[in-house]
Amino acid sequence: MDKLDYLILSELYKDASLSFVDIADKVGTTPYTVRRRFEKLKKEGIISKAVVSIDLSKLGYQGKAFLMITVASNSDKSQTIKYLKTLRNTLFAIESLGPCDVLYIAPVTDMKSVLNLVKEVKKAPNVARVEFTCITEVDFPICANFGRILSAKCQALATACPTKPPS
Repeated sequence: MDKLDYLILSELYKDASLSFVDIADKVGTTPYTVRRRFEKLKKEGIISKAVVSIDLSKLGYQGKAFLMITVASNSDKSQTIKYLKTLRNTLFAIESLGPCDVLYIAPVTDMKSVLNLVKEVKKAPNVARVEFTCITEVDFPICANFGRILSAKCQALATACPTKPPS
């Protein structure tokens, strides 16, 4: 990775829908160079895919529920996770290290939807305990500020890179 790679990533973090022409204008190179660098970053696994960020409030959701699930001793967490992934509105169902075994996240519309969600999660295989918390943040998969934070980090890394002529 060199300065130009970081500058390209910085622009993509701000808006992954930018065209190669727009990125080239912003970083001071040609669209062909941006395209070639983009393809190289994909091939190297640095860029895996571009995702759409959604404002879930526009779809009627008021926030997200985080359920911290403890699985019964000596049971298979993967069975629990497999079941959870089939539930409506699942954003994440992942194994966790720490005070819970599985972290489950889903958007919610109101308190009734939270209670219904907890009731459904308790039906999952091997569930021993469910604790939850809710947040009013409705961006998915990440908040809009996250892209700006990563963009600033890439800008800093680009500044720290030795200057090489763009290729």
